[in-house]
Amino acid sequence: MSFPLLKQTFKSNFAVWGLVTLVMNIILAQLIMMKQTRTMMAPMYYGMLVSTMVALFVVICGNKLLAGQVDQGSMAYILTAPIRRTTVAFTQMIYMVLSLVGTYGLMAIVSVSANNIADAGFKAQTLVNLNIGAFMVAFAFAGIMFAASGIFNLSKYSLGTGGLLIILFILLAIVGSFATYGVDALKDVQHLTIVSLFDYQNILIEGSKWISKLAVLGGIGVVTFGIGTTVFAKKDLPL
Repeated sequence: MSFPLLKQTFKSNFAVWGLVTLVMNIILAQLIMMKQTRTMMAPMYYGMLVSTMVALFVVICGNKLLAGQVDQGSMAYILTAPIRRTTVAFTQMIYMVLSLVGTYGLMAIVSVSANNIADAGFKAQTLVNLNIGAFMVAFAFAGIMFAASGIFNLSKYSLGTGGLLIILFILLAIVGSFATYGVDALKDVQHLTIVSLFDYQNILIEGSKWISKLAVLGGIGVVTFGIGTTVFAKKDLPL
């Protein structure tokens, strides 16, 4: 891993990460602390909003990590230093994962704190599990975007594949969410998006089925991060 590159990547993406993380935490805290919205916190926030908001960061940042720098020519400068492509890809991958860990770690702290302050009645472990589940969706999204960024040299192709796929998953999740409110005809739509693997309902009833589903999301993330790293290390670059 290259610490100078990690530091540079952190600085260049801090504004976007900070804004998205701040907004996500403010909305989460308000939903928990207001009596009128507590019952909607899980289906509204964890069922729809959280994946949509984090996707903004994942798509913007994921594209910039590899494809964006190749497209703009800055990758040539990075590779003039004695650093291998695999090191570059691994460093960028570490940044993406750590940034998401930071986002959802803060969300876990904020949700538990807001719950205690407002005496909202949620179990702390349930809130932690909800944030773990949301993190795994983001991890899978990040892997998909990283793979696209590693495969393509142009941002338009990276965004047009990885970014478009993530948006499609989110739209399908939003449409499928109406099945929760009585539109049974849309239940099948929920199976068309990986977002449905985050079984927040099972977490709320303290079940165990959600764990195996998150393992699938983890597998998607690991495989796609691996694809992005491998292809980037071996492909021809227009340097």
